[in-house]
Amino acid sequence: MSMQGVIGVYSRDGAATKSLHTLYGVQHRGQESSGVTAASDNSLRTWKGRGLVSAVLNENYAAFAHPSDYVIIGSASGENADNGYAPLESKENERYHFSLALDGFFPGTKISNEHVIKDSIIKYLGEGKGIIDAVKAAMKSHRNAYYCLVMAVWDRKEKKSLLVAARDERGVRPLYMAQNDESFYVASESAPVDVLTNMGEAFIERRDVVPGSILVVEDGELTEEQVLEPRRAFCVFEWVYFSRPDSVVEGKTVHNARKRFGHGLVEIHNLNEVYAKDKGNGLVVIPVPDSGRSVSTGTAEALGVTADEGVIKNAYMGRTYLIDDPDYRKVASDLKHNIIKETVKGKKVVITDDSIVRGTVSESIAKNLRQAGATEVDFLVSYAPIFYPCFSDPLDKPLAAKEFKGKGNEEIGALVAGNLPSIDNVRYNSEEKILEAVGLPHEHICTYCISGRDPFKE
Repeated sequence: MSMQGVIGVYSRDGAATKSLHTLYGVQHRGQESSGVTAASDNSLRTWKGRGLVSAVLNENYAAFAHPSDYVIIGSASGENADNGYAPLESKENERYHFSLALDGFFPGTKISNEHVIKDSIIKYLGEGKGIIDAVKAAMKSHRNAYYCLVMAVWDRKEKKSLLVAARDERGVRPLYMAQNDESFYVASESAPVDVLTNMGEAFIERRDVVPGSILVVEDGELTEEQVLEPRRAFCVFEWVYFSRPDSVVEGKTVHNARKRFGHGLVEIHNLNEVYAKDKGNGLVVIPVPDSGRSVSTGTAEALGVTADEGVIKNAYMGRTYLIDDPDYRKVASDLKHNIIKETVKGKKVVITDDSIVRGTVSESIAKNLRQAGATEVDFLVSYAPIFYPCFSDPLDKPLAAKEFKGKGNEEIGALVAGNLPSIDNVRYNSEEKILEAVGLPHEHICTYCISGRDPFKE
């Protein structure tokens, strides 16, 4: 599973500052590299590098930014740190100089996902199409891919720049837009737009970008075209893990969906009955931060107890689930997570997390809880057992539940717990409760990694 954060700003007033504020809001979606491309009537330039937004767009960035820039795109990337970073820039057409940022996946052998769509656009430009028609043709030629694409385009002939945004027909990854009389914004999530509102920006329109559509801002005017009919298959993991809890994805607040995951877990596992004797007698509900926090709140609500904090995350250690080497992943988890001993000592710990992928990190946390004095450790998993690697993952990716496919969730939980010696019980959510918690039509949600239903074959 992979994600990146993308943004785009069109503004004749302070575009550099506005884009930086917006890019910070999607930093959680990619932490390996970051960068921006700025365009004006006379140039298009890119500033990027390895590291967080704050490290790459540092005090030296001030010399790069120019008051005449009015189109800026940006990327916070979790991929391609060794492949030239994003945004990816192209100068291969004598009229157009463009740069693109992408959150998505294109199947097949490639340098990067960005190179696939860039090469397609260049191909259609070479056939004599204009830049917008070239992007639309590329969208139509990659219907087995998913993406949110943001482009800055400098038109040398017309001496002006355009902002372009496009979303695949399934809308697997989110893309959000907002505009007022002076500015237009697009970002991977809605939360950055909320932050801009808090800072004084007022909007006349804000909403999700329709799957299969292309948005073009030229000469300060927005045009929108439906290139492909929507075949909605929103990735359910946006509500489980990827998106910020304060974001609203397709009209559904992520925090509230995660709380409902907790309610669902209590219901399907009869946890009020299971923990009846433990309430008020040494039972504590805690999250694995951060995505487990909302689930913990919902679980505690349904149990009628108070949620607490017991695992503290070092926010500067990055994402341990992305580490392939199991020994290094365990060391990284130990460095990343510390236990508040007073919270867990002498208590039965119910800990909530978004998923168990391989189990290495879960076992590491449980072991540390035991060492801190927890008498029992039960893992409540807000997601269902994962049997199939995501489209963007290697087919041989290790998955803790994969070998138990075909068994019931209760049995799978017991079998997974049997491979994790510090954990007493693993309790998974069900696909039904997950879809119910998100609250969108079931046929509009992609659950391929747990159900095997492939939206690209339906």
